Amino acid sequence: MKNISLILILSSIVMAYSCSRESKDSLIYERLTACNSTGLDSTILCGTFPVFENRRTNSGRKINLNIVVIPAIHKNQSKLPIFCFDGGPGVAATSGASFYADSINYYRIEHDVVLIDVRGTGDSNPLHCRQLQFKESLEQQFSEMYPIQDVKDCFDSLSLIADLSQYTTTNMAIDVEEIRMWLGYNKINLFGLSFGGRLAQVYMKMFPNSIESCVLWSPTTTSSRMPLYHAQYAEASLNKLFLDCNRDSLCKLSFPNIREEFRDLMQKGKAESFQYKWKSKNGETKEVVIPWYSFHTKIRSLMYTPFGLRQIPYIIHQSYLENWLPFLSLFPTESSYDDFIAEGLYLCVTCTEDVPYITKQEADSLSIGTFMEDYRIQQQINACSNWTAGFVPDNFFEPVTSDIPTIVLSGYFDPITPPSMAEQIVKTLSNGYVITIPTMSHTFDGLSNSECFDKMVVDFFNKPDSRPNSGCIELMLPDKYKTKE
Repeated sequence: MKNISLILILSSIVMAYSCSRESKDSLIYERLTACNSTGLDSTILCGTFPVFENRRTNSGRKINLNIVVIPAIHKNQSKLPIFCFDGGPGVAATSGASFYADSINYYRIEHDVVLIDVRGTGDSNPLHCRQLQFKESLEQQFSEMYPIQDVKDCFDSLSLIADLSQYTTTNMAIDVEEIRMWLGYNKINLFGLSFGGRLAQVYMKMFPNSIESCVLWSPTTTSSRMPLYHAQYAEASLNKLFLDCNRDSLCKLSFPNIREEFRDLMQKGKAESFQYKWKSKNGETKEVVIPWYSFHTKIRSLMYTPFGLRQIPYIIHQSYLENWLPFLSLFPTESSYDDFIAEGLYLCVTCTEDVPYITKQEADSLSIGTFMEDYRIQQQINACSNWTAGFVPDNFFEPVTSDIPTIVLSGYFDPITPPSMAEQIVKTLSNGYVITIPTMSHTFDGLSNSECFDKMVVDFFNKPDSRPNSGCIELMLPDKYKTKE
């Protein structure tokens, strides 16, 4: 019955747009207007598109989805548009508009770039949790990830503006397909980062005839059951970092016992929270309590970029010496509101598609013995017990079987979607392959020659039947390891 109801919904969408333009020409200049956003020139187009919040009935409340289109510079030579899906879940795709709008950007030379704030993000009925994302002081930065009362309060406040069971990857894919037809595009290219890679895979499964080619950048699978593998993958990434530090002459000289120092820190931190006195800007001496979970959570977050990775040995070493200032410097010392990810949307997705399918046996087998243990898993299980779950189609967790030309770009040091996950994805993609970047983590921030990455992506979109030249990744190099302030 699940699949039948979904088919009926998709059929109604197709019927509604049966008269859509099937030519290469788009309708963007009819549907959208020049943006008035700061930093975006008059060539960039903006608009909104209303969709039903409830996709199972296609009735009731509608929400407006925010859209930004960066038109191709060479319109007379323009190729198929690139639809970009960002990560999280919870990151607004339009936050990258200024990057794609640059006049020398590879992506927009011959392609329209389409950015959609998927439901629950950006300006598309955003589901931010101020209760979780606002920190009053430095001390509050070290509270647990999902305090139960804060989760409950967030759920209650967001429930006033949204049916939280409707904010799922499947519904996002249906939204995107409606927008594709509304903008008058026939076929499109997909470019998905992290969770955006999951959305791209769901879209590939549901609307294969709408896609010309696909690039998945550090993608998670539909069956990854976040955060089940977080501890295992972070442990592997940290071990790779320690090995790399040992091979690097500067890092080895500066931190010859880094692995042992981390192990000692871990033993002390698990036994008792660290305490440190520091001076605020007004000269007041304050004591901050740093639980082990706060330390390992920040270390893991640094692993997402090469820039962060190169700081970790120094931070571990200084913390081992009981100098916590380098670690504390990673946090705002005064009140702050981090709205990069919409935490409510993150919970809507993971409490529907991931956490309910985690067993205790799996959680124990994959986390016991790691530096994170099962902290993250338990935090999200507790949070989801105070949230709601939406609808998951029967075939949601099955891998995408497709002949759509696809490349998966993977980072060797990635602590959340490692190369093994990329290889898993391409097993069922007959025209898919993996390019592993040896120095990249989840993203490439901190690597030289970063234009190599963008050029590979655009070259593939220009000629999806040909493997792009990846020789330039040898020049994507990290900076030196941090060894001093």
